Amino acid sequence: MRVAMLAAALALSGGMMLAGCMTMPGSQTSFSPRLSAPRLDVVDASDLSEAQRDMLGSRANLNIYRTLAHHVDLYNRWSPLGQVLLNGTSISARHRELAMLRMGWLCQSPYEWSQHARIAKASAGVSEAEIRAIAAAPDDPMWTDIDRAVIRMADELRYEAMISDATWADLRKVYSDSQVMELLFTAAQYQLVSMALNTLGVQVEPEAVDFMPADLAMPVLATRAAGPRLALPRIAPVTEDKWTPEQRALIAPQVRPDGTALNLYTTMLNHPKLYGPRARFGSYLQRDSMLDPETRELLIMRTAWNIRADYEWAHHVEYAKSAGLSDQQIADIAIGSQAMGWNARQRAVLTAADELRREAFISDATWAELAKYYGMKQRIEIVYTVGGYTMTGLAINSFGIQVEPGYPAMPN
Repeated sequence: MRVAMLAAALALSGGMMLAGCMTMPGSQTSFSPRLSAPRLDVVDASDLSEAQRDMLGSRANLNIYRTLAHHVDLYNRWSPLGQVLLNGTSISARHRELAMLRMGWLCQSPYEWSQHARIAKASAGVSEAEIRAIAAAPDDPMWTDIDRAVIRMADELRYEAMISDATWADLRKVYSDSQVMELLFTAAQYQLVSMALNTLGVQVEPEAVDFMPADLAMPVLATRAAGPRLALPRIAPVTEDKWTPEQRALIAPQVRPDGTALNLYTTMLNHPKLYGPRARFGSYLQRDSMLDPETRELLIMRTAWNIRADYEWAHHVEYAKSAGLSDQQIADIAIGSQAMGWNARQRAVLTAADELRREAFISDATWAELAKYYGMKQRIEIVYTVGGYTMTGLAINSFGIQVEPGYPAMPN
């Protein structure tokens, strides 16, 4: 069965070497059971803070929001990006939902599947047969070429942490560069959402009628990405002489004293509507979260190594040193939790990053170990840090964002 599943995944991805063929320390061969009860109960409607009332007042009465209301500060910095991707892009509703549902299936997220199967039928014209085929038959003749490319994109982002040349070309037959950016961030956002829903144990709504298929072979687990990275950009950075007044205002906080900005930011300027929400969420994770700098950098750099985001690794070496990590510890991040010298807390942090990469879920044992050192809000931030930096890494890899001269290379 395992061999057949790997073969199917390999065929789906056009012959590319999927990460499911590799291993990470402590990897298992199948998904952990999803939680049948929440790790974090929904907020008590009779005992809400003003900030929670403000947050929930504009949201549907759903378990996802009533769970995330435990951490309003994080939600408020992340939600604008989600709102753009859900309601503000120029891609078709159909392809938005195909990307979300396929990623939900690959991450085995029952809540995400339930919600977006409902939305896909109600507002995107996706049929019951098509919804099942998103999981069961991604190569079915019912799909158009662009449908198939969107589904394949989700697989490539989950397993190889990058859109392949062939899939990029197929997407560009229908969509512009900026629209492909929207497709990528949509899939990446719902990988993050799956991580949070699964790990917090957010339960499917009691009135739900759409459920993730339980009679199909599960997808393969993800491990370290294996494929080559781009030597040239697919999306060129916007040079300073081409900045519009809107772009200049957006990038102003990231402009360095010499008037330049990093390639990540000048590339993201190609999509001004995504730029601000993505930057505000990223700045929360990097500077404003409740996590201490060492924990943050362990999560970010292990995630960068797992998805082979060279740019992300290169730019966080100095942050890691500033957080107190030695050169040897930074090198050991590539080895992971099994490296000699980590204490129990550091091992739990690195293991959490690996588990989120592998199956979009933190195991009971690791969650319990994290609880010895981190409060609930901090543990939520652990999930969002891995998911958020995975999102950035997928963009870096797929857009071909090149490391600027002078930064250290990621070890192999």
